[in-house]
Amino acid sequence: MTQPPIRIATLSDAPDPDWAWIRDLMAPDYEIAGRRLHWTPYSLAAPRKKLQFAYRYAGVRRLISGARKQPYDLIITHGPWMTTWVERVGQAAKGPKENPARHLAFSFNFTDLPTGFRKSVMKRAFDGVDAFAVFTDAEQGLYADYFNIDRSRFWRAPWGVAPPLAGPQPRTIEGDYFAALGGEARDYAVLCEAARALPGTRFVAVARPHNFEGLNPPENLEVRFNLPFEEAWEIVQHARAALVPLRSRETPCGLVTLVGAMHIGKAQIVTDAAGAADYLRDGETGLLVPPGDASALAAAVTRLEADPALTNRLGQAARDFAEANCSEARTIAFFETVLVRWFGEK
Repeated sequence: MTQPPIRIATLSDAPDPDWAWIRDLMAPDYEIAGRRLHWTPYSLAAPRKKLQFAYRYAGVRRLISGARKQPYDLIITHGPWMTTWVERVGQAAKGPKENPARHLAFSFNFTDLPTGFRKSVMKRAFDGVDAFAVFTDAEQGLYADYFNIDRSRFWRAPWGVAPPLAGPQPRTIEGDYFAALGGEARDYAVLCEAARALPGTRFVAVARPHNFEGLNPPENLEVRFNLPFEEAWEIVQHARAALVPLRSRETPCGLVTLVGAMHIGKAQIVTDAAGAADYLRDGETGLLVPPGDASALAAAVTRLEADPALTNRLGQAARDFAEANCSEARTIAFFETVLVRWFGEK
């Protein structure tokens, strides 16, 4: 007798309405315990931030409607807000109480931890989640303690992605420079201070407008806002090295930039924040500097300027690490372990 497929729903704020996480990367005939996988993606990105509430609500209602037609076995949410919406608004989507769908909260990451009423709502919602996938060891303990959740429900997943660029791109900025890319939880004040200390060194930052509100960048720091994806990464690709200045030691962010730059073989100077050392080994695949320390950042920049061989060695080692540990194949392997754990042997 043919086994019914494992029905999987994914919910995210991805801008691509057809985005279904790793569905299209897995073998079309993939089976677990004699059952194929059947995916239904719900991508809910709103054209404007103020519409997110309505889009998320509509997406959860569609999820409930789909579950009523045929129950899901597994619901995957991306990000803590989608996780909260499913548990607080979309309980009916999980199916019958005696046999509810499993819920995997993937890419469970906060730039800023919620407080007050938001924390209370999320804490109650997270009680119904079967497992949380986080990208760093530090986040396992951080979120478990903050929301009073058993740490065993936090599973370490790799930040496994494809390289941001398929190959070399035409150079748009001539000459040598150091590049900083990203807008989440960045400390560009410390970058401005380090640049002032090195007037003979050129810096380029690709960020969001709010990152530089109230700052006065020195003349040797060029700032560009909201560039297209490939143009932004081309600037990183042709830089002498990449910089990821984060705002505190407790900031578990920056992995998109950090791992992306590793994939393209770029030496990096990164704030020693929560989880950074899970990916970047100081002196081996990059350089770590203390948070808020402009002198240390400037010293690391000077060190790479003076030692091109070290810069090249760090970049190559970073690429090797990313290929071995941060590929899409590693994400698929993580998901396969989840399927085996919950639905039986392959």
